[in-house]
Amino acid sequence: MPARLSRDTGIPAGTVTGYLDLWQSVGLLTIVPPWTPNLTKREAGRSKAFLPDSGLALRATRMTAAQLLTTENLEAFGSFLEAFVAAELLRQRTWSAVDFELFHYRDRDGMEVDLIIEVAGSGILAVEVKASTSFRGDQFNSLRKLRDRLGNRFLAGFVLNTGKTGYRYADRLYGLPICALWEFSLGQA
Repeated sequence: MPARLSRDTGIPAGTVTGYLDLWQSVGLLTIVPPWTPNLTKREAGRSKAFLPDSGLALRATRMTAAQLLTTENLEAFGSFLEAFVAAELLRQRTWSAVDFELFHYRDRDGMEVDLIIEVAGSGILAVEVKASTSFRGDQFNSLRKLRDRLGNRFLAGFVLNTGKTGYRYADRLYGLPICALWEFSLGQA
């Protein structure tokens, strides 16, 4: 990540690394490491970085709410939603009765899962975040592949979206609204 930022900005890589470390230490930047369980020899090992403060992230892009909701900015909206969900899960980790770690998964063949929740001693939960109000079968493709590769270690996979209702898509695969993060958080009493 520092090398790419250095190349894109013309700032020396050592300086970029220093800035990233500083931003991370003061809570302005969060790094989600890659999950590399050796399911294939083609796993990508790059971390994801995001601003955990949604308001700051939106302000940094100078996009208005109206701009975000246009068709040409739907991908940006999806990225903000994914960062929001990741930040919310990391906050919940601080008080959850269940120990878990947060990762992301990507392989060189294009299979990607936005967030992997590794539950201590139990298994894997997988999360895809979509900027849509409805569910489509193709949104579950990576979750299905991961479920099939992991077998019983795969506890459940979720597609979270901006809709209001959820449903069971297939064995251990569910579509839920993002508000489910508060309604059914990990370790909830």
